[in-house]
Parts: sequence; structure tokens; C-alpha cells
Amino acid sequence: MVVDSGDLLNEDEEIPENVQQSAKLKADAIAQMYKYIGIDAVDVGELDLVLGIDYLKELQKKYDFPFVSANLVDAKDTPIFKRYIIKKINDKNVGIFGIIGDTSEMTSKVSEITKDAVSIQDPLQAAEAVVKELTGKVDYIVALTHQGTNRDWVIARRVKGIDLVVGGHDKQKTKEPFEADKTLIVQAGEKGQYVGILEIAMDGTKSAHNTLVPLGEEIANDPKVKAMITAYNDKVADMYGGATENKPAATTAALRLTACEPCHGDMVKKWKTTDHAKAYETLVKKSKQFDPKCLACHTVRFEQPGGFNMKQQQMELVNVQCESCHGYANEHLSDMKPIPTQKPTLALCLKCHTADRCPNFERDAKDLFAKIKH
Repeated sequence: MVVDSGDLLNEDEEIPENVQQSAKLKADAIAQMYKYIGIDAVDVGELDLVLGIDYLKELQKKYDFPFVSANLVDAKDTPIFKRYIIKKINDKNVGIFGIIGDTSEMTSKVSEITKDAVSIQDPLQAAEAVVKELTGKVDYIVALTHQGTNRDWVIARRVKGIDLVVGGHDKQKTKEPFEADKTLIVQAGEKGQYVGILEIAMDGTKSAHNTLVPLGEEIANDPKVKAMITAYNDKVADMYGGATENKPAATTAALRLTACEPCHGDMVKKWKTTDHAKAYETLVKKSKQFDPKCLACHTVRFEQPGGFNMKQQQMELVNVQCESCHGYANEHLSDMKPIPTQKPTLALCLKCHTADRCPNFERDAKDLFAKIKH
């Protein structure tokens, strides 16, 4: 059985207009790949809703995609997706349902994202209703939750009859399952870095063993999935590539930092020796130069006023340049006003050098800063 606890198709609370089309194209590709893998159920997270309810329903219809949510309802308090599914495994019936948390933060996000078209019902009451409905029909009940580990413990203890909670939202990793009143609780991290494999004996003992498998470079590519990824990259390139047909390659474009060079020549010279100066080139080598998630860190002030945007594809704004770290310098250039950020902090670096991308960045920050010091 293959399941996911939500925020599968999108990871941003806002999607700029210029990248909405490619964001939906990416979600379509993910849905296609997961159907090929054999996905059985996907809980709906608040970030999935950013793509729009209509689009999620479109994917559901297109791929027979198994969204489940017992407590996401429309204005008439009608469930928007299936509340649960039943899957037969080795002659055993397994019931799988999904819930999303109802913290004030989550409910306000869902309300804002969907413009009040969607609301969250009490997750405990929704879970109790589903478990009651499944009792006698299934041999094992799985709750996919999108609410955080602390609340997973609450639902495990308060709702009798749930055998397994597969949680999400707070991005935890469980090497071995937690156990709360005979209910197992697991999570598998974030961003597809791990796949959690939970083996459960269905002989009445319900003994279980959990394995977190890191999906690193040593894992061989599946040829069909690789082809799907290539097709997605090609479609995005066609979508935005026309804007660059008559423009020079990044290596020959007049970069924005040339405006800084007359006064800061030594600093620009130092910059050209750093990896920041080759940031866009690394995307080109991996056919990722049209991926908004990558461009956000490999171009100057992505989708901000005066910054790189998907429609124009300004080659003079690629790489990690002066304004990436020091801020929008138009007033500094025109009126010699102080630059917005004289000394960038570690917090600014961590927006791109996140723990999942650069797990040792904070530990090695002193040495890394020395490499770009100017």
C-alpha cells in the first residue's frame, strides 16, 4: 500500500501569476508519476489547495487520483473529496481516510487560500465518524493526517479503532513507529528525501517494523519516471523558452552586477571566482533552468519588482549576484543611497541553503562565508 499525508503537489503558500501555469504542470507530472508508482491514497494538505479545488478535481478525474479528506468541506458542509477508501491486501480489507488539522493557523490559511470556499470540520469528530462507519467492514484502519505529530498522539488516543497514523505537515522522521494505546504513528520527513516502509504482520499480532530509506543518488532512476521528468522539463522549456530565443547565453549576457563593477571592481572580481557566479549554469546542466523552485535561488530577486521573472527570462539577472544578498540597489545606483543590506546575515543565506539542501550549512557557515568574503 502506498500513501501520502499531503502537500504532495505544491510547497508554496503563494504562487506568482507568472509561474501558476508551470506549477500546475508540475502537479500534473507528480500525479502522473504517483499513479505509475501505484499510489493508493493521498491526504489533502493546505498547500495542495493553493492550486485550486477545481484543478485538484481535474487531476482526480484525469488520473483517477485517490485524494481523501474526511473533514475538508464546501460551503454546504459537503465533503469535497472521498472521506475514505477501502483496499484489499492479502485478503484483508484496509480502510484509509484523511484528515487535516483545525488549528487557528491552519483554518485561517485554508480560508485565505480558498477565499472561504473551503472549511475544516473538527478532525476528531470526522475521524470518529469514519471509524464507526468502517468498523466491521475492514480489518485494519489507517489515518492519513496533516496536522503535526503532537496532534497525531491526540487522535491516536482519543479515537479508538485506528491502527496506524501516517502523519505529515511538521516534517518529522520516525525511525521506529511511536505507539499510543496500540496505535502506531509514523512520518517520513519532507520533499521526498525518504520513503518510509512499514511492514505490519496481519496475523493478529500486528507486529511492525519501520524503515526510512534515503532517496539519494545511489538509488537508480526508474526509466519510465525519468522519461516523465524529461517530458515535464521539455514542456516547461517550451512554455517559457521562447522569450530567450534571441537572447545571448547566460555566460555572455551583460550581468546586472556590471552596474556595481565601476566602484566595486575588486569585489566583482572575487565574486567571479565563486560558485555564486555559476549558479545558473548548474541548472542548465540539469535541465532545470525553467523550474521556478530552482530559479528562486539561482537568479536575482526572483518574481520580485525589478527581478528575474518567468515571462521575460532576463539573462542579465541570472546567478547569485550583488542584489541577491544586498537587496534591490536602484536607489543606491541612482542617488548613492546606502545599499539595503550592508552585511547579509546567516538567516538570509538559509532561505536558499535550507537544511534539506545543505544539511551542514549552519555548522560550516564560518568556512563558507570565508569563500565568498569580499
